Amino acid sequence: MRTCKRLLPLLLSLAFVFQGYASDRSAKYEITPMYSNVGFSIMKFFIKEEGGFRDYGGEIFYDPDHPERSWVNMTVKAASIDTRIDNRDKALRSEDFFDVDHYPTLSFKSVSVAAKPGDTLDVTGDLTIHGVTKRITLPVHFLGVRKLQGWGEFAGFDTEFTIDRTAFGVNAARWSGGRLILSNEVTIHLAIGGTKAGTK
Repeated sequence: MRTCKRLLPLLLSLAFVFQGYASDRSAKYEITPMYSNVGFSIMKFFIKEEGGFRDYGGEIFYDPDHPERSWVNMTVKAASIDTRIDNRDKALRSEDFFDVDHYPTLSFKSVSVAAKPGDTLDVTGDLTIHGVTKRITLPVHFLGVRKLQGWGEFAGFDTEFTIDRTAFGVNAARWSGGRLILSNEVTIHLAIGGTKAGTK
């Protein structure tokens, strides 16, 4: 009986240690363009035109056991816009659109994260485009974690949401000649792959 009494605290402490170890799955991931895509689409007349950005980065901290502790901080270089047509890219970099000389970056910084059913997160944060900041909530899907020998650990996330470009001052008034050639609504789609530091 005395042996059992001595063993009980030890077993309880070991159980606590192993429980804490098993639930410690949080990690910080560096956004890696090689495994990511930052794209957008907009309607021109009745045709959908698509583009993206090539230069971006940031960090994601994800805690699957306590999603509310998670956060993301991401920055995109506006001049890296790419629609596969040089003249159109020059127009998009001009002051009539992104005005990259005055507003070189787009950014998103989260302020809160809430778990939703089915590996979905509501990520609320400040989106800054063209020097204008708006608070929005993104529906983010957690795609999973995979560790590959020699390559390290990866985590995947994706989201799609729509904004009104004119709310951010991207009016394109001179380029469109005052006519509604382009829709005000822009759909942004992000497929983000993050690499965990020190896992190679």
